[in-house]
Amino acid sequence: MTTPPARHRQCGQALVEMAFVVVLLVTLVMGTIEFGRAWMIENMITHAARDGARIGATAQGRGAGGTITSTSAIQTQVLNDISNVTPTTGLTVSVTQPTISGIPMVQVQVTGTIPYLFNLVGTSFPVNRTATFRDEGR
Repeated sequence: MTTPPARHRQCGQALVEMAFVVVLLVTLVMGTIEFGRAWMIENMITHAARDGARIGATAQGRGAGGTITSTSAIQTQVLNDISNVTPTTGLTVSVTQPTISGIPMVQVQVTGTIPYLFNLVGTSFPVNRTATFRDEGR
């Protein structure tokens, strides 16, 4: 039995090396896309919470004691802002009016989990963002 020429053996070696490089490159690209998407979503959630807190701080419709009567409208606005980039099924929005060091505040907190696209490092990542503004209506 004769052995194949060296040229044929090198073609097989190049094919195996190419397979390793392609798998590594695809994994790296998927990880970069996943990281960028997660960062974008967290940034959008932070800004949506901030916008909701600002809306609450400047809200005109107040109940007894200066409490905001339209907390559901603020929650809807925050979820609508977030829904531009990701589904909001795993997120909850809470609007509170704490007093910090004697200063009335409006606080919007967004918590929940966001699913990954490719599940390279898990199925979802937790999100917990809070924005606080001085309450200008109390």
